[in-house]
Amino acid sequence: MTRGLARQGLATWLAAWLAIGGIAAAHPLDPLTGPEIEAAVAALRAAGAAEDATRFVAVDLVEPAKPVVLAGQAAPRRAHVILRRGMALAEAEVDLASGRVDGPREIADAQGPVLIEEWETAAKLTMADPDWQAAMKKRGYTRFETLFCAPLTVGWFETAEERGRRLLRVPCYETAGGRTTVHGRPIEGLFAIVDLGERRVLRVVDTGAVPVREGPDRVEEATFPDLRPAMKPVLQSAPQGGNVTISGHEVAWDHWRFHLRLDRRFGPVLSLARWAEGGRERLVLYQGYASEMFVPYMDASEAWYTRSYMDIGEYGFGALSSTLNAGTDCPAHAAFLPAVLPGDDGKPLEVPGVLCIFERNTGNPAWRHAEIVDQSYEGRPEVELVVRSIPTIGNYDYVVDWVFTPKGEIRIDVGATGMDAVRGVAARSMRDAAAAAEVTTGMLIAPGAVGVWHDHYISFRLDLDVDGPANSFLRERLAPRRAEAGTPRRSLWQPERIPMPVEGAVEPGHGPEIWRVVNPGVTTALGHNPGYEVILGHGATSLLDPEDTPQRRAAFTAAPLWITAHDPAEKHAAGAWPNQAHGGDGLPRFAARGRGIEDADLVVWATMGFHHLTRPEDWPVLPTKWHRIELKPYGFFTRNPAITLRREFR
Repeated sequence: MTRGLARQGLATWLAAWLAIGGIAAAHPLDPLTGPEIEAAVAALRAAGAAEDATRFVAVDLVEPAKPVVLAGQAAPRRAHVILRRGMALAEAEVDLASGRVDGPREIADAQGPVLIEEWETAAKLTMADPDWQAAMKKRGYTRFETLFCAPLTVGWFETAEERGRRLLRVPCYETAGGRTTVHGRPIEGLFAIVDLGERRVLRVVDTGAVPVREGPDRVEEATFPDLRPAMKPVLQSAPQGGNVTISGHEVAWDHWRFHLRLDRRFGPVLSLARWAEGGRERLVLYQGYASEMFVPYMDASEAWYTRSYMDIGEYGFGALSSTLNAGTDCPAHAAFLPAVLPGDDGKPLEVPGVLCIFERNTGNPAWRHAEIVDQSYEGRPEVELVVRSIPTIGNYDYVVDWVFTPKGEIRIDVGATGMDAVRGVAARSMRDAAAAAEVTTGMLIAPGAVGVWHDHYISFRLDLDVDGPANSFLRERLAPRRAEAGTPRRSLWQPERIPMPVEGAVEPGHGPEIWRVVNPGVTTALGHNPGYEVILGHGATSLLDPEDTPQRRAAFTAAPLWITAHDPAEKHAAGAWPNQAHGGDGLPRFAARGRGIEDADLVVWATMGFHHLTRPEDWPVLPTKWHRIELKPYGFFTRNPAITLRREFR
């Protein structure tokens, strides 16, 4: 009775506090504020749904329905909460105006992402295990202060050990005690399998000692005796101030307007990207974000076969976003923005400088033309806007850029840097006798280190609403044809429409194709249906067997593009819970519904895919490798939108 009255009193206080304006948001898509996160957790505690031991996998905004947002209507603020009590996963919704809790409801047969404290727990359990310590002593280690242990997700391989357990695999690295790249010197052939539910090491696997490569592999300047002479500075600056206006989470630049927030799982979420001109705002992209990332390694040995990561669903692009460094990660004149994310304990955490927004002069012409006849010339410099975040997922750093141009384009650029994941080997050179047998799954990139071949597939969920939600997907293949009689030409090509009335995967044949999202209900002054072309600069698809268990979990990688009917519940390309998932969820399941996508609200899922064949030039840090997806206006305008750029800067 006393406990019930205490809960009732807290709920009454919470509702009163919220009612007098303790929480306010300027936009229906704004992320939850720190007070809102606290209020949601307090409401769950008051309802008896959470206690000190509860862990919070997510505390996110429940987005209002799309028609409500597009109509500019007010909407109640609600939080969607994923809770872990022990190993049990559940979800609940909290009305932030009243403190009312809906749920929690059990989420059966699912594993949530790895929490920060679980990494720490798994590492401590490993280093305290007597079997692991004995194996380390065989390798000559009597003290463990210079070691770093890196818990890794295990995927799903249908073994008895996996069933009913929440597992991590824990390899370790020799750091040599200094500031260094901690992944550079693996203690190969030794790892622990940790059961997080029972908080114990299930077993230690020792496949035999491999000499740890000499190092350390430091990356700071002082460790390189052959540093080249310092270059004169080449700077990006805005001496008269910038052209960007940031109001809360809304950004305006040139003709572009959009909303920006950082999500714990997806990283940057861009919404309501629209082109404003002549007193009119034309919607292009309702919402876009990185939905899932699959990184499988091409080594089937005992120590490596499980390495088939779902970096967004298992770890989180937002949760692992780095604080950005002015002058290197972003220009010094950039605007650096913080984010508020929920911690594992449900307390809000403000992480500084995890987003930056800046303009850059590319050094290229936005357009130009010179006439030889009269020596005339016209041209305009190209300046573009960049929204950047850099999540660091273990050994990899991903520079994620959303780029807006005065030509009406939206571009997604991803730069991969950080470190190769290396397997420790005996060979110090390809001249060594052991080398040939040790480089069957990668390349020797440093003495004693093989960079294992692997793939990266990032699925971007792009809810395109070109001039409104009712759109169609046009697929055209460029087909050769014979020229008609009466001309010296023998052959030409022309686009041929490939019908796609229902949702599904787009698997291009050998010929080039044009992919467009158009609005069939709107006509421009030229009589065209306004559209945007989707261009995949890097659209590699998976080479793995469809029945291989990692590929079953990441079936979205079988095609570079998927089109589905809009459903706000369908957010995750590989399903909501990919950690230790059995496969079959996500895009294949969504598309199997066979919903119509002609003159309908549709979603484009574009996979940025690239194979990484490692090389010595990747060591000790990868030079940033860039990959691209473009959204380019195609009949959206009646002329080049950049023609109105002025010749001179003010």
